[in-house]
Amino acid sequence: MFRHFICLLLGCGVIFAADEVLTDKSSSAKVMALYQKVLAGAQKAPPAPGGVICIGSSHMQFWKTVKQDLAPLTVHNFGIGGSRMNQAADHFVENLAIPFKPRAVILYEGSNDINAGTKPETVLENFRKFHGKLHAALPQARLYVLGVVPSPGKRFLKIAELRKTNALLAQECATRPWMKFIDITEPLIGADGQPKAECFIPGDIHMLPAGYAVWKSVIAPVIVPVEKPYEHGQ
Repeated sequence: MFRHFICLLLGCGVIFAADEVLTDKSSSAKVMALYQKVLAGAQKAPPAPGGVICIGSSHMQFWKTVKQDLAPLTVHNFGIGGSRMNQAADHFVENLAIPFKPRAVILYEGSNDINAGTKPETVLENFRKFHGKLHAALPQARLYVLGVVPSPGKRFLKIAELRKTNALLAQECATRPWMKFIDITEPLIGADGQPKAECFIPGDIHMLPAGYAVWKSVIAPVIVPVEKPYEHGQ
């Protein structure tokens, strides 16, 4: 059992910004504008210290059932569609996590990076920056890192890069007792080797409730038992 974790995942409790769908094709300016909306909402109604904060791209942003899925944990969702690991490292961790002193962070990033041609090694480099900042500021915090969603269509053509990214993130997490990698990739792939059609919006990269049900089935058994004893200062 690991001692410290921080959960970053790209959605967790309250969505402060409008559900504008942003992807890797969206301009950095649009992504950062959405970030500013989320940040303003978080600063207006800041989460109490000691909760679980989710950070990540649109798959996190649209995890509307995260509070129920990770009950009884206190979870706050600061997912930002279209974002990438470098933005999480350069902006989100310092402004959407550290100031609110979470006990854990759930992170989901990587899919937009890979689809845009970012190398897995670069994703890892930015992840190291992310967790370095987090641990330096909040050494008791735990970090949970989600694998990359295997979206159907053109994105699935890069499944090899996706799996390499997962492997690098998993290896990095294994070097620290306060980090944990959670593979949500393979459970979303069927026996035919393709993304499970019932989990994704037809013709879209985003997930249906069935996809998030898979997330719950994989993520909750890992996070809830570890974090529940810390709920409400227990």
